[in-house]
Amino acid sequence: MNVKARTDEELGDLMYYLSQYNFKIKYNPGKSNQEADLVNLINLEDITNDQHKNLDLQNKKLILENEIYYKKNKRRKKIVLSEQFNKTLIKNVHNTYCHIGRKPKNGLMSHLGPATRLFEIISIDTIGGFGGPRSTKKYLHLLVDHFTRYACILTSKTQSSSDFIKLIINVSQDYNIDILLTDQYPDINSKELKQFLERENIRMVFTAVDAPFSNGLNERLNQTLVNKIRCKINEKYKKTAWTTIAQKCVEKYNKTEHTVTKFAPKYLLEGENLNILPLELKSKCTKEDLKKDRKLALKNTMISHNYNKKILDFHRKKLEELRIGPYKILKKISNSIYKVNIGHRKAESNFYHETKLTPVKEC
Repeated sequence: MNVKARTDEELGDLMYYLSQYNFKIKYNPGKSNQEADLVNLINLEDITNDQHKNLDLQNKKLILENEIYYKKNKRRKKIVLSEQFNKTLIKNVHNTYCHIGRKPKNGLMSHLGPATRLFEIISIDTIGGFGGPRSTKKYLHLLVDHFTRYACILTSKTQSSSDFIKLIINVSQDYNIDILLTDQYPDINSKELKQFLERENIRMVFTAVDAPFSNGLNERLNQTLVNKIRCKINEKYKKTAWTTIAQKCVEKYNKTEHTVTKFAPKYLLEGENLNILPLELKSKCTKEDLKKDRKLALKNTMISHNYNKKILDFHRKKLEELRIGPYKILKKISNSIYKVNIGHRKAESNFYHETKLTPVKEC
């Protein structure tokens, strides 16, 4: 799991707001940065006028010095102002010193997927902080198929590109992967991994910075697995290496009905009947049964996705998207993804979904 200095929503909003501008940050020493010092947003006359109008001051034990009322608090004197004057002053401070406040959620939610087939879209994440006397491994690398919700894990001592490659190979040797969704951190963005993905014809898509909800499927499963592993580790009657416990927890998860698809991930992947009936009483799942259930799982996924989008979009402000260009389309990558000649040095940054493109009529 990535650990950032700050992951609060306000900082993410600020970064998003600033990203629309092209600027350079220049450091000035404090002695030459006089503009950053406070200036007078309030004068003596404002204070005295406000205090004279404030009748509540007559009923309080205050200190009067030079016609100004103070309140003593822990050996410090504080000027007393009315509630209305306080609100006005705070607003002026925020406006003057560029505190942009809590930004509204602008724009409707876009999405990657939902996936319509096995391993069309996978996502990868890493959870750290494990270890102990029974294992020297510290990391759990998690891969999830967006269609079936099937999870695969790899435990290791490091967080390197080779670990991610091993995890992906566990799937790619049996299934075709189209898209890899992942957070942006150095090891996942290495040259070695990019070359591997290119050979496997897998496109990598990065999640938005400081926006864990953009990879919500992994984030939610992370919480579930960590809680299950923690509970098992804390059981006193038997001590087992966390790596063994993690593997058993994942196996249990894959055999449990998912709240969105209404089917167990392992069943949607392999067609194995996983109900609790004795083997003799279990009905055999045919290919037609599995095909029908996969269609139903996709339908359930779409219902859940559309509902969540509706709730999120209800609280967001719709804006007209910023258009740039025109640019030439170089190549059609898939039915909906195009390579556009915008000149970005990173190849993956030149890929656009068809919904982001607008035809331009020639003059």
